[in-house]
Amino acid sequence: MRKGKLKADELINFINLNNGQLYVVTDYGVFLSIVESKNIKLYDDEKLNPDFIQEVRIFNKDMEIKITRMDGEFVWRERKDTDNKKGEITRIDETYLLWGKVKHLDRGWSILTEQRGSRIALPHLYEQEQKVELVFRKYIAFQDWDLANEQPFTYHVVDDRLVEYQIWKEEKPDEQQTTK
Repeated sequence: MRKGKLKADELINFINLNNGQLYVVTDYGVFLSIVESKNIKLYDDEKLNPDFIQEVRIFNKDMEIKITRMDGEFVWRERKDTDNKKGEITRIDETYLLWGKVKHLDRGWSILTEQRGSRIALPHLYEQEQKVELVFRKYIAFQDWDLANEQPFTYHVVDDRLVEYQIWKEEKPDEQQTTK
């Protein structure tokens, strides 16, 4: 796992050097975007201001770079699934349904909206009325049960990362499997 530090004036250049999906948390909102050909592409051509950025995740199916604001600068780490060659950490994927359904397509973007008024712009084209989920990969370490020291079996999440967006597949009652 690679790690490093960045000054605020280095952040945007660092992001531009890493192609992938982009998840940015700012003081005033969350941006779902993409970095292609050394260019951050935000919906409606918005611009990121490092003064307001709290967290950035650049990700794809194989890796993630997570950048976090700490004490006036940014720390980053790169996690690749190949970092776990010895198998001491278990990986599980969890999906989180994004609010809304695709209601509008605009210049390569899908706009998810819902009745409460939320709006999410995704840099992918989906079909009208589709729902979209975000896949998180959790890395879990286990501690064995120790009878001699009365230590119960425990586990904890040591890290997580974003993996991808997917079309949400709603399970219908007739598709559920039953065990006999």
